[in-house]
Amino acid sequence: MRGREYSTNGTLPERDLQDLSDHFALRLYQKLGHRAYGLTRQDVAEVIRPYTEELAHEDRRVLPWLIWNLLQEGMEVEFSMS
Repeated sequence: MRGREYSTNGTLPERDLQDLSDHFALRLYQKLGHRAYGLTRQDVAEVIRPYTEELAHEDRRVLPWLIWNLLQEGMEVEFSMS
């Protein structure tokens, strides 16, 4: 994460949220392979919960959506290349 931008309400700057979601999506895919594409947003939220407990509530709410969307985009790209 860049750490150059600051938020007045305790949430992460958008760029840091994007970096964090990229990291989580990559790690999930590395661990689960194609099975990561079958995760629901709730599954993603449960898997990352222990790692995001210190984030602001809004960030904890948004992050699973960002990760899930990245996984869905990855699935579309991967299967369109097949």
